[in-house]
Amino acid sequence: MERMFYITLLRAFIFLSTIFIIQFYFAKRLRNSLIELKYFGNKKRLNFAIITPILFFDIFPVFTTFVSVYNVINPKTDFEIPKTFFIDYIFRLPSWFAIIIVVQVVLLFVPIDVIFCVLKKIKISLYNRLKVILSKFFIYTCIFFLAYVPLRSYYEYKKIEVTKKIYNLNSSRKDLQNFKIAFISDIQLDRFTNVERVNKYIKTVNELNPDIILAGGDFISSDSNYIPIVANLAGNLKSKYGVYSCIGDHDFAAYKKQYWRSLTAVKEALKNNDVMMIDNGNLNLFVNESVVKITFLSSTYIKPYNETIFDSLAQSNLDADLKILVTHQPDEQIALKAKDYGYNLYLCGHTHGGQINFLFPFLNITPVRFETKFISGEFWFDNLLMIVNRGLGMSTIPIRYHSVPEVTLIEIKIK
Repeated sequence: MERMFYITLLRAFIFLSTIFIIQFYFAKRLRNSLIELKYFGNKKRLNFAIITPILFFDIFPVFTTFVSVYNVINPKTDFEIPKTFFIDYIFRLPSWFAIIIVVQVVLLFVPIDVIFCVLKKIKISLYNRLKVILSKFFIYTCIFFLAYVPLRSYYEYKKIEVTKKIYNLNSSRKDLQNFKIAFISDIQLDRFTNVERVNKYIKTVNELNPDIILAGGDFISSDSNYIPIVANLAGNLKSKYGVYSCIGDHDFAAYKKQYWRSLTAVKEALKNNDVMMIDNGNLNLFVNESVVKITFLSSTYIKPYNETIFDSLAQSNLDADLKILVTHQPDEQIALKAKDYGYNLYLCGHTHGGQINFLFPFLNITPVRFETKFISGEFWFDNLLMIVNRGLGMSTIPIRYHSVPEVTLIEIKIK
């Protein structure tokens, strides 16, 4: 408990201090640019005009951070920020949009300012001629992202992308030729990822006519009221051999601090709708005379990866024709062990493809990098293909930015 408190406190300090430093740079750069371009004559009014909206947009993230720390200090508390239309659309969404816009502008402009600082020391006359252009460019950058960030987020709220992969299986059997696996993850039904979005996601999956549908968990975000709804929706998923899922982090979050009650409720509701959620278990699927072994390995914050359990599951039915591993969180240690056990596919989600991916030349900058280097896409470990699915829903921040929701279709080809 004490360790969790210090970890939460450290994360809160890093988050808030980072945001305040970025905002300080942004406010100062904006102020200097407006003064340089002579858009404001009164400096006091200009300072007020810049600082006031920044402080307003900081109310929600600061309060949220303190609530998180308070809940760790007082584990028996049920306090949380009310989930109302007013708070969502006056505080929550505007605050996160403001932070994303500010961080995006600062990320792109800090390197430019560094270059100009060097130029100022080398040749001040050239710097003086260019600083007006630099100020204009900063203002235009702010205006651009003020429109681009919400428009891009809206696009990704509506868009679903199908990513098709071919896996060439070295086998003498032809039963698995053109065998199609649809992989989904992180539906996370809530008031932002609503029934309409989930129905569209499910329709996209069904139109692919997969032989089997596998899922990486996280059917809900945090509210028990959504369990029967998402289970009923998931029951509309159709494939020849059924729908199966591992457990996810948020499947533990339906009832506050009652983790196992949450997981049980999610599993039972899904089972009643012909969706099997498997917690550390194997499924042996017979496709004519071929055997497909699917291992569902639990890898979450509440129930982390257990090497002994994986060894036991992996050693069962070693001679299967196609071996698939499904977990929630991507993990290099798991991937390397799966490769050694001869698995062909390692399917996972959790990352939401970064969820917030800032534009930056040659680099993918996302907060998820602090957790894993496997953000999205395919990663090869010899003959093992690891696929990290971007999923549909959102976590913490109810916004996706440069992370289009995804359904993955894997087709087996016999070579």
